[in-house]
Amino acid sequence: MTYLRSFTAADVSAATTVVVFPQSGAGCLRLRSIASACPPGLNLMGVQLPGREDRLREPSPSNLSEVVDCLSSELRDPSRSGPMVFLGISLGAVIAYEVARKLEAEGAAPGSLVVAAARSPEYWSTFPAANPPLAELTALLPPWVRESESAGYAVATMRSDLRLMADYRVPSAPLTRTSLRSVSGRRDSIVTTEQMSGWQERTTDHQGHHVIDADHHEFMDRDVLIGLLSDTVVETAPGQAVRG
Repeated sequence: MTYLRSFTAADVSAATTVVVFPQSGAGCLRLRSIASACPPGLNLMGVQLPGREDRLREPSPSNLSEVVDCLSSELRDPSRSGPMVFLGISLGAVIAYEVARKLEAEGAAPGSLVVAAARSPEYWSTFPAANPPLAELTALLPPWVRESESAGYAVATMRSDLRLMADYRVPSAPLTRTSLRSVSGRRDSIVTTEQMSGWQERTTDHQGHHVIDADHHEFMDRDVLIGLLSDTVVETAPGQAVRG
């Protein structure tokens, strides 16, 4: 099964395409519920890693390179003439960044990358074996999941995603054809604004850091996500700088 899911019927040849990379342990099917509220002219897509939701029975990928290669292949669409934007949330931001790097090298760079509630890449180079204790992972779950029967499933999926970052090496060169903007949540107790500061070194076109009223678990919530998507459409409207 493919990694990409489409949630709007926008014309891919003309619309701004936003690809959402969810946080570790999460799937993208919840994007279906906000598709009708998306700004006009937006083609909304989501990334679905194996081992969750409609890919539950598929084995988890063995490494980050496998994920990046698959996504890069699917995202190379010669029929797409409008701008393409990546929106990565938490661990999804690092995956989005690596996909952007690969597409840049292949001459198909996205116009911009938005990283939200995500520690900058250098954090992952010191991540301890990408295999944290159970208590640490459980503490990262939203309260309503932590106290539910699905907590075990959520922790297992999160652990599988984090293993992708084992032996991660921070690239020496920044993005050169993809602008980057970072967003943190004012109420986020998991990832701080300071922990995101390194993102400005990951591109030659840093578009600044923004703080919104959200906690770490709200970046995939309807209102927060629609706000981020609306900002993205404005930034990629005609007259705005877009890199191909």
